[in-house]
Amino acid sequence: MKKYLLLPACLLFLWAAVCSGQQTAGTPSSNLPTSYRIYDGPAPGSEGWDWEEYTYTDARGEVYFANVKDPELVAYLPQAGRATGAAMIVCPGGSFKIHYFTKEGINVARWLADHGVAAFVLKYRLYHFAHDAQEAFSEVTGDPAPSYTPEEQQALSEHMRAARGLYNDDGRAAIAYVRRHAEEFGVDPDRIGIMGFSAGGILAADVALHHTPESRPNLVAPIYGSAFSLPEKLPDDAAPLFVTAPEFDLFPGLTGLNMVGAWRQAGLPAEAHIFAGESHGFAYYPESDSPVYLWIDLFHAFMKKVGFLDATPAE
Repeated sequence: MKKYLLLPACLLFLWAAVCSGQQTAGTPSSNLPTSYRIYDGPAPGSEGWDWEEYTYTDARGEVYFANVKDPELVAYLPQAGRATGAAMIVCPGGSFKIHYFTKEGINVARWLADHGVAAFVLKYRLYHFAHDAQEAFSEVTGDPAPSYTPEEQQALSEHMRAARGLYNDDGRAAIAYVRRHAEEFGVDPDRIGIMGFSAGGILAADVALHHTPESRPNLVAPIYGSAFSLPEKLPDDAAPLFVTAPEFDLFPGLTGLNMVGAWRQAGLPAEAHIFAGESHGFAYYPESDSPVYLWIDLFHAFMKKVGFLDATPAE
């Protein structure tokens, strides 16, 4: 498997220096984040995508991506003495147009690694919607959003129809990749979960409902995200479900509470926490003392409760 060691020159430019190297056997000895391509060759279904990937780092040092066409996992592995053997795929949000890679990815992955869980932040494929990098990150910077001619709007609509769901495939491929390389990462192939925020939560929910044995998650956590629809019958191998959402959410239609209801009706472990007075996108900031960030401790408690952190699953 190929890896790319991310060598930060300083916090502000964490992602500025990336060098590729030959993959060696065994768990990487460095605790620096390391990037792994999840497909051999171009990602299936987007072989013709030829645009440039954009990266933006704001004044706080937070990192964002746009135009992602070559999915990768960025691994944050725990120190050997802390490792529980559990692993978690972390999927940032951003409306499938950008990745809020720090607040909904890196911050969470570092917390998980500090608590013994091998964390893999997923750079899944995104829609190509902007003419340039300035437009791509307009939601973050406040610059003018893209505007389109009728012809461009039609082409964008066609692209989005063709690309819809490829990001969900990346979620399944990410789980399968970590499972295939479980020994190298020092993780248990039967304790690989997936969590996601907003758009990443939609992705995680889809993987919960549609997977193969190779891509089956052992725990699922949509954070202010949900499935668009629920089947009459859940998969026989549906994983334990953890949901966190704010009182004032942007989500139309089904919510995580609908998913929890379906799980409970099927007799499956499920837990939900709704935070009063909060809005969509609270993510995770380790330096904040806001009560909403109790969600990550509650998530950790749920992982323990269902045996996800133990070598022998709970009965």
